[in-house]
Amino acid sequence: MQSHIKINLEFKCIIGLLDFERIQEQKILIDLEAKSEKFLDYAKLCKRIEKIYKKKKFKTIEKSLKYVCKNIKKHHKKVKFISITCYKPDIMANAKVGVTLTKKY
Repeated sequence: MQSHIKINLEFKCIIGLLDFERIQEQKILIDLEAKSEKFLDYAKLCKRIEKIYKKKKFKTIEKSLKYVCKNIKKHHKKVKFISITCYKPDIMANAKVGVTLTKKY
């Protein structure tokens, strides 16, 4: 059974380099698209992603995305494609900034 999922996830966590970002949680938005040769449980993926971000307290979005991709591939060996974006919607008044990482396996 092939699986193609899209997830839009929102939660608060510590992420960033600036002093205030290391103290107070901020809202982030995660957009994930994944394709696999096997079933992907989107509920488990959402829980895993949020748990990773809350535990790791990443300093950069780029490092967070690399870590999450590795973790998904480790737990879902049949994943063939991942595109993940992390946005910080409240960091600037007039912009929603973020980073995307796309991996093909």
